[in-house]
Amino acid sequence: YTGGLDFSVPMTQYMARDSGEGMVDTVVNLTGFSLCGGPASQDAKKSKEVLMKFNRPYLVSIPLVFQSFTEWQESDLGLHPVQVALQVALPEIDGAIEPIIYAGRDGQSGRAIPMQDRINALATRALNWARLRKKQNAEKKVCICLFQFPPDKGNVGTAAYLDVFGSIFSVLKKL
Repeated sequence: YTGGLDFSVPMTQYMARDSGEGMVDTVVNLTGFSLCGGPASQDAKKSKEVLMKFNRPYLVSIPLVFQSFTEWQESDLGLHPVQVALQVALPEIDGAIEPIIYAGRDGQSGRAIPMQDRINALATRALNWARLRKKQNAEKKVCICLFQFPPDKGNVGTAAYLDVFGSIFSVLKKL
């Protein structure tokens, strides 16, 4: 599908039932862009509607664009800030999870080079999400990490304007 930057169209036409629910176990977007609209005209509302109906884990993986693999590895900042905004933050607004870099840019030619170890990690993550979706809730293990700062000041589970323990209770109750 190359008709534009609205990837929800092929997703719903080819990978969803009439109800909108997914026929696949996990979706991996290798464009690194938002589901609907790409980097310039993201439609988070439409993306959320499609993904809620699709009801499957949605992973976004990205190729390095502004850095070579070596530059990225040696950088104190990590991923270039523009790429973080366009290819990590915007897809996360849609509902994407676990961004993984799967290709690096060759420092000489600028060509994208797939990195086998990162592709293997991405495939493993996608398969693990698929397996988790099919597990009975009683078989799932949950880890809850609570914020506590400053330490030793009785601030366990604090977060501005959030009911942390109420939210944890709600999530565990649904499981």
